[in-house]
Order: sequence, then C-alpha cells, then structure tokens
Amino acid sequence: MSDAPEMLPDEQPDAAPVFDKEAARARYRAMMRSWPMRLMFAMTGLVIVATWVFAFGAAYGPDVKELPNHDVTVAVADCKTCHNAGLPTAPSFNHSFAPTCGFCHVQGMPPTTPLTNTSRLR
Repeated sequence: MSDAPEMLPDEQPDAAPVFDKEAARARYRAMMRSWPMRLMFAMTGLVIVATWVFAFGAAYGPDVKELPNHDVTVAVADCKTCHNAGLPTAPSFNHSFAPTCGFCHVQGMPPTTPLTNTSRLR
C-alpha cells in the first residue's frame, strides 16, 4: 500500500473553476451602460464634432496674412472691435469667436519679428 492518505470521494481536490462567459458578458454590458461610460461617449462625440468644426473653419477661412495689422499678435478683442464698428473696409463678423483668429485664418508674423540666426545656414 502507499503511504498517501486515502481520500474519500467528497474530499477530492477542487477542479479549476470554469469560466462563465455569460456572467462576463453581463458584467461588460453593465459597465458599458453605466453613467461614467455614457458620459465618456458623450464627451468623445463633442470632441469629434468640435474637431470637424475647426477643420471646416481652417479649410474655408480666408487668409488674412497679406492684410495690414492682421498678424498673430493682434488680440481677438481688437478684431471684434474693428469688425463690429461698421468700418467699410472691415466686414462684419458672421461667426463666433475662437481663442485666436489663427484657428481658421492664416495669419502672418509681425513685421518686426527678428530673423532667425542664419549664420548656421552658410
């Protein structure tokens, strides 16, 4: 006989637990339908829509880099003042305001911007 103790049938070691696919699916569905996930989906949708709006503005916004006093240093408040004053040379604003005009309009550098160091290019 062997020296190992005999085991009764009800004392057999536990087998590895079986993966419950349906319970995992139920947990996944519950997580995906929770309010944090719905909020994340809504925020993702808003980011995508905002991206499309700014992309459309950048593609179709007129370039203003050749116009005088339309460089990147001009504040948006100054743009609003001139364009809403009814000047004949400045068309009225027909859109909302972004943090800078460069979001949609190509602007040039100010005329007093120093040139970069060109000694390395020689």
